[in-house]
Amino acid sequence: MNDPLIDSLVKDLNPKNPLLNYKLWLHCTACLLLISAMILGFLGLRDDYTNSIQAGSMFWKPGIFLLTWLSSVLLIIDISRPTGSLKRFHALPLIASIFIIGWQFTVQAQYYSIEEMFAVLRDKSAFVCLPTIFICGAFAMLMAWKFWLSKTASMRPILLGVLSGLSAGSLAATAYALHCTKDAALYISVYYILPILLLSIIGGFLGKKYLRW
Repeated sequence: MNDPLIDSLVKDLNPKNPLLNYKLWLHCTACLLLISAMILGFLGLRDDYTNSIQAGSMFWKPGIFLLTWLSSVLLIIDISRPTGSLKRFHALPLIASIFIIGWQFTVQAQYYSIEEMFAVLRDKSAFVCLPTIFICGAFAMLMAWKFWLSKTASMRPILLGVLSGLSAGSLAATAYALHCTKDAALYISVYYILPILLLSIIGGFLGKKYLRW
């Protein structure tokens, strides 16, 4: 027998599809492939790719941001639900990426003077690097919010927003690193990380406002 009171309380409720982790992975992978295709299609693969493969920079530079992206997605999944909590081992890829950039600073300091290391910051390629990573990252973050993050119910909405910016920016940086010929650790630390940091700040602000429940 139906209860009229209960029926009146639930009549406006609509069932929601469950939040599935694999859909986030599919979305991120699709964005990575799409952004990579766009960057390589318009800007091309780095013209010294043969030498960069031999030197290893074709691997470690995109690897920095691929590891950061991997870690940030795992952490997003950790806190996307009310009962979720951060798992420390999911931060290991991020720690590994920090180790790689630190390793490169150590290696490059043996071959270049301080003046030479800072001179790379004046390279005009930064005017392409910064907006490309930011715009492509913003696109990836917008898509993630529309198709996945808007369906989350996190107890830590600000952190979730920050991680969304970190993930999207790192994804774009991974793709751009396939084109960029600047392997200086200081250049990477400034012109790659700056747009990622900006996207993370924007994500945190939006998370505070729109991911609360």
